[in-house]
Amino acid sequence: LRYKKQQKKLDSIIPLSSIMQIGPEDDMQSNKNNKWSNLCSRYRRYIFLIAVLVSAILLVFSLGRGQEGDSRESASTISTTSTDGNGRKFSIKLGNLVIGDDSKATGTILIETKPDWAPLGVDRFHNLIDAQFLEDCRFFRVVNNFIVQFGMNGDPNVQKKWEQKPIKDDKVLQTNDRGTVTFATAGPGTRTTQLFINSKKNKFLDSEGFAPIGIVLSGMEFVDAINDKWGEKPNQGKITEYGNEYLDKNFPG
Repeated sequence: LRYKKQQKKLDSIIPLSSIMQIGPEDDMQSNKNNKWSNLCSRYRRYIFLIAVLVSAILLVFSLGRGQEGDSRESASTISTTSTDGNGRKFSIKLGNLVIGDDSKATGTILIETKPDWAPLGVDRFHNLIDAQFLEDCRFFRVVNNFIVQFGMNGDPNVQKKWEQKPIKDDKVLQTNDRGTVTFATAGPGTRTTQLFINSKKNKFLDSEGFAPIGIVLSGMEFVDAINDKWGEKPNQGKITEYGNEYLDKNFPG
Protein backbone atom coordinates (compact mmCIF):
# COMPACT_ATOMS: atom_id res chain seq x y z
CA LEU A 1 0.00 0.00 0.00
CA ARG A 2 3.04 2.23 0.30
CA TYR A 3 5.20 3.21 -2.61
CA LYS A 4 8.43 5.06 -3.37
CA LYS A 5 9.24 7.66 -6.02
CA GLN A 6 12.07 7.14 -8.50
CA GLN A 7 13.67 9.08 -11.33
CA LYS A 8 13.55 7.84 -14.95
CA LYS A 9 16.60 7.11 -17.14
CA LEU A 10 16.23 7.15 -20.91
CA ASP A 11 18.22 4.98 -23.34
CA SER A 12 18.01 5.19 -27.13
CA ILE A 13 19.39 3.07 -29.96
CA ILE A 14 19.75 4.46 -33.49
CA PRO A 15 19.78 1.76 -36.18
CA LEU A 16 22.31 2.22 -38.98
CA SER A 17 22.46 0.78 -42.51
CA SER A 18 25.13 0.80 -45.23
CA ILE A 19 25.27 0.12 -48.97
CA MET A 20 28.37 -1.26 -50.73
CA GLN A 21 28.82 -1.07 -54.50
CA ILE A 22 31.39 -3.19 -56.45
CA GLY A 23 32.51 -2.38 -60.00
CA PRO A 24 34.47 -4.40 -62.68
CA GLU A 25 38.26 -4.43 -62.62
CA ASP A 26 38.98 -5.79 -66.13
CA ASP A 27 37.20 -7.20 -69.20
CA MET A 28 37.07 -10.75 -67.84
CA GLN A 29 35.64 -9.55 -64.58
CA SER A 30 33.24 -7.33 -66.52
CA ASN A 31 31.94 -10.32 -68.52
CA LYS A 32 31.43 -12.29 -65.33
CA ASN A 33 29.62 -9.36 -63.78
CA ASN A 34 27.39 -8.99 -66.86
CA LYS A 35 26.43 -12.67 -66.70
CA TRP A 36 25.68 -12.34 -63.00
CA SER A 37 23.71 -9.14 -63.64
CA ASN A 38 21.63 -10.84 -66.34
CA LEU A 39 20.97 -13.76 -64.02
CA CYS A 40 19.90 -11.43 -61.21
CA SER A 41 17.66 -9.47 -63.57
CA ARG A 42 16.02 -12.69 -64.75
CA TYR A 43 15.18 -13.84 -61.23
CA ARG A 44 14.82 -10.41 -59.59
CA ARG A 45 11.07 -10.70 -59.25
CA TYR A 46 11.32 -14.04 -57.46
CA ILE A 47 14.07 -12.76 -55.16
CA PHE A 48 11.93 -9.74 -54.28
CA LEU A 49 8.89 -11.91 -53.51
CA ILE A 50 10.95 -14.21 -51.29
CA ALA A 51 12.38 -11.20 -49.41
CA VAL A 52 8.87 -9.80 -48.83
CA LEU A 53 7.63 -13.18 -47.59
CA VAL A 54 10.54 -13.57 -45.16
CA SER A 55 10.00 -10.03 -43.83
CA ALA A 56 6.30 -10.72 -43.28
CA ILE A 57 7.07 -13.94 -41.39
CA LEU A 58 9.59 -12.16 -39.17
CA LEU A 59 7.08 -9.36 -38.46
CA VAL A 60 4.32 -11.79 -37.45
CA PHE A 61 6.77 -13.70 -35.23
CA SER A 62 7.87 -10.47 -33.57
CA LEU A 63 4.27 -9.41 -32.87
CA GLY A 64 3.47 -12.81 -31.45
CA ARG A 65 6.45 -12.64 -29.11
CA GLY A 66 5.31 -9.22 -27.91
CA GLN A 67 1.87 -10.54 -27.05
CA GLU A 68 3.29 -13.51 -25.18
CA GLY A 69 5.50 -11.19 -23.16
CA ASP A 70 2.61 -9.19 -21.69
CA SER A 71 2.90 -9.50 -17.92
CA ARG A 72 0.36 -9.48 -15.16
CA GLU A 73 -3.29 -8.60 -15.66
CA SER A 74 -4.24 -5.34 -17.29
CA ALA A 75 -7.26 -3.06 -17.43
CA SER A 76 -7.48 -2.97 -21.22
CA THR A 77 -11.00 -1.68 -21.92
CA ILE A 78 -12.80 0.84 -19.73
CA SER A 79 -16.29 2.24 -20.33
CA THR A 80 -18.25 4.55 -18.04
CA THR A 81 -21.79 5.69 -17.25
CA SER A 82 -23.08 8.38 -14.89
CA THR A 83 -24.98 7.69 -11.68
CA ASP A 84 -26.92 9.81 -9.21
CA GLY A 85 -24.90 11.94 -6.81
CA ASN A 86 -22.15 12.59 -9.42
CA GLY A 87 -20.80 9.08 -9.00
CA ARG A 88 -19.97 6.98 -12.04
CA LYS A 89 -19.92 3.31 -12.99
CA PHE A 90 -16.92 1.87 -14.78
CA SER A 91 -16.92 -1.40 -16.69
CA ILE A 92 -13.35 -2.69 -16.81
CA LYS A 93 -12.22 -5.71 -18.82
CA LEU A 94 -9.40 -7.74 -17.23
CA GLY A 95 -7.07 -10.11 -19.06
CA ASN A 96 -4.67 -12.95 -18.19
CA LEU A 97 -6.91 -14.28 -15.43
CA VAL A 98 -6.38 -17.76 -13.99
CA ILE A 99 -9.67 -19.64 -14.18
CA GLY A 100 -9.35 -23.42 -13.96
CA ASP A 101 -6.71 -24.59 -16.42
CA ASP A 102 -6.97 -21.36 -18.43
CA SER A 103 -4.30 -18.80 -17.51
CA LYS A 104 -5.35 -16.36 -20.26
CA ALA A 105 -9.01 -15.97 -19.34
CA THR A 106 -10.80 -12.61 -19.39
CA GLY A 107 -13.53 -11.11 -17.23
CA THR A 108 -15.29 -7.81 -16.63
CA ILE A 109 -15.74 -6.00 -13.34
CA LEU A 110 -18.13 -3.13 -12.62
CA ILE A 111 -16.92 -0.40 -10.26
CA GLU A 112 -19.10 2.39 -8.88
CA THR A 113 -17.52 5.50 -7.37
CA LYS A 114 -19.00 7.06 -4.23
CA PRO A 115 -18.36 10.84 -3.95
CA ASP A 116 -20.05 10.96 -0.55
CA TRP A 117 -17.44 8.52 0.76
CA ALA A 118 -14.34 10.38 -0.47
CA PRO A 119 -14.96 13.36 -2.80
CA LEU A 120 -11.31 14.22 -3.43
CA GLY A 121 -10.34 10.64 -4.16
CA VAL A 122 -13.32 10.12 -6.45
CA ASP A 123 -12.50 13.28 -8.38
CA ARG A 124 -8.89 12.09 -8.91
CA PHE A 125 -10.09 8.64 -10.03
CA HIS A 126 -12.47 10.25 -12.54
CA ASN A 127 -9.62 12.38 -13.85
CA LEU A 128 -7.43 9.29 -14.30
CA ILE A 129 -10.19 7.52 -16.21
CA ASP A 130 -10.93 10.53 -18.42
CA ALA A 131 -7.21 10.89 -19.23
CA GLN A 132 -7.08 7.15 -20.14
CA PHE A 133 -4.35 6.78 -17.57
CA LEU A 134 -5.49 3.33 -16.47
CA GLU A 135 -5.56 1.81 -19.97
CA ASP A 136 -3.22 -1.21 -19.97
CA CYS A 137 -2.19 -0.62 -16.36
CA ARG A 138 -1.08 -3.84 -14.65
CA PHE A 139 -2.01 -5.39 -11.32
CA PHE A 140 1.57 -5.36 -10.12
CA ARG A 141 0.96 -6.42 -6.50
CA VAL A 142 -1.27 -9.35 -5.57
CA VAL A 143 -1.46 -10.42 -1.92
CA ASN A 144 -3.76 -13.37 -1.36
CA ASN A 145 -6.69 -12.76 0.97
CA PHE A 146 -5.71 -9.09 1.33
CA ILE A 147 -5.53 -6.76 -1.71
CA VAL A 148 -4.71 -6.45 -5.42
CA GLN A 149 -2.91 -3.23 -6.35
CA PHE A 150 -2.76 -1.30 -9.64
CA GLY A 151 -2.49 2.24 -11.00
CA MET A 152 1.05 2.68 -12.37
CA ASN A 153 1.07 3.78 -16.00
CA GLY A 154 3.06 1.76 -18.52
CA ASP A 155 4.70 4.95 -19.83
CA PRO A 156 7.22 6.32 -17.27
CA ASN A 157 6.80 9.88 -18.61
CA VAL A 158 3.05 9.80 -17.96
CA GLN A 159 3.54 8.26 -14.52
CA LYS A 160 6.04 10.93 -13.51
CA LYS A 161 3.67 13.78 -14.43
CA TRP A 162 0.86 12.43 -12.26
CA GLU A 163 3.15 11.67 -9.34
CA GLN A 164 3.90 15.37 -9.18
CA LYS A 165 0.21 16.08 -8.47
CA PRO A 166 -0.67 14.54 -5.07
CA ILE A 167 -4.09 15.20 -3.58
CA LYS A 168 -5.15 15.91 -0.02
CA ASP A 169 -6.55 13.17 2.17
CA ASP A 170 -10.25 12.41 2.56
CA LYS A 171 -11.76 11.52 5.91
CA VAL A 172 -12.40 7.81 6.27
CA LEU A 173 -16.19 7.57 6.18
CA GLN A 174 -16.52 4.01 4.88
CA THR A 175 -14.81 0.82 6.02
CA ASN A 176 -12.40 -1.09 3.78
CA ASP A 177 -14.80 -3.94 3.15
CA ARG A 178 -14.32 -6.70 0.56
CA GLY A 179 -14.66 -5.22 -2.92
CA THR A 180 -14.02 -1.60 -1.94
CA VAL A 181 -11.57 0.44 -4.04
CA THR A 182 -9.07 2.60 -2.17
CA PHE A 183 -6.06 4.80 -2.98
CA ALA A 184 -2.63 3.64 -1.81
CA THR A 185 -0.42 6.23 -0.11
CA ALA A 186 3.17 6.99 0.85
CA GLY A 187 2.00 8.90 3.92
CA PRO A 188 -0.40 11.79 4.62
CA GLY A 189 -1.27 13.92 1.57
CA THR A 190 0.50 11.69 -0.97
CA ARG A 191 -2.29 10.01 -2.94
CA THR A 192 -1.56 10.15 -6.68
CA THR A 193 -2.45 7.21 -8.96
CA GLN A 194 -2.05 3.87 -7.17
CA LEU A 195 -5.16 2.06 -5.98
CA PHE A 196 -6.09 -1.32 -4.56
CA ILE A 197 -9.16 -3.52 -4.35
CA ASN A 198 -9.76 -5.16 -0.99
CA SER A 199 -9.96 -8.94 -1.41
CA LYS A 200 -11.49 -9.26 2.08
CA LYS A 201 -12.66 -6.98 4.86
CA ASN A 202 -9.61 -5.02 6.04
CA LYS A 203 -11.11 -2.86 8.76
CA PHE A 204 -7.69 -2.15 10.30
CA LEU A 205 -6.90 0.03 7.26
CA ASP A 206 -9.60 2.50 8.33
CA SER A 207 -7.60 3.73 11.29
CA GLU A 208 -4.53 4.15 9.06
CA GLY A 209 -6.27 6.74 6.88
CA PHE A 210 -7.21 4.64 3.83
CA ALA A 211 -10.51 6.05 2.57
CA PRO A 212 -12.44 3.90 0.06
CA ILE A 213 -13.65 5.79 -3.03
CA GLY A 214 -15.93 3.15 -4.53
CA ILE A 215 -16.91 -0.49 -4.70
CA VAL A 216 -16.90 -3.42 -7.12
CA LEU A 217 -20.59 -4.02 -7.85
CA SER A 218 -19.99 -7.21 -9.84
CA GLY A 219 -17.07 -9.34 -10.97
CA MET A 220 -15.25 -9.98 -7.69
CA GLU A 221 -14.80 -13.56 -8.87
CA PHE A 222 -12.55 -12.12 -11.58
CA VAL A 223 -10.63 -10.03 -9.05
CA ASP A 224 -10.04 -13.25 -7.12
CA ALA A 225 -8.79 -14.87 -10.36
CA ILE A 226 -6.00 -12.30 -10.90
CA ASN A 227 -2.74 -14.20 -11.27
CA ASP A 228 -0.80 -14.21 -7.99
CA LYS A 229 2.28 -15.93 -9.46
CA TRP A 230 4.60 -13.00 -8.80
CA GLY A 231 2.97 -11.74 -5.58
CA GLU A 232 4.86 -8.69 -4.35
CA LYS A 233 8.08 -9.27 -6.33
CA PRO A 234 7.70 -6.45 -8.91
CA ASN A 235 9.74 -3.44 -7.79
CA GLN A 236 7.64 -0.29 -7.77
CA GLY A 237 10.66 1.94 -8.24
CA LYS A 238 11.59 0.09 -11.43
CA ILE A 239 8.00 0.22 -12.67
CA THR A 240 8.16 3.99 -12.21
CA GLU A 241 11.46 4.13 -14.10
CA TYR A 242 10.82 1.65 -16.92
CA GLY A 243 7.05 1.10 -17.00
CA ASN A 244 5.47 -1.97 -18.58
CA GLU A 245 8.76 -2.76 -20.32
CA TYR A 246 10.17 -3.82 -16.96
CA LEU A 247 7.11 -5.91 -16.11
CA ASP A 248 6.96 -7.62 -19.52
CA LYS A 249 10.63 -8.54 -19.37
CA ASN A 250 10.84 -9.77 -15.79
CA PHE A 251 7.33 -11.01 -14.91
CA PRO A 252 5.78 -12.67 -17.98
CA GLY A 253 2.47 -14.50 -17.93
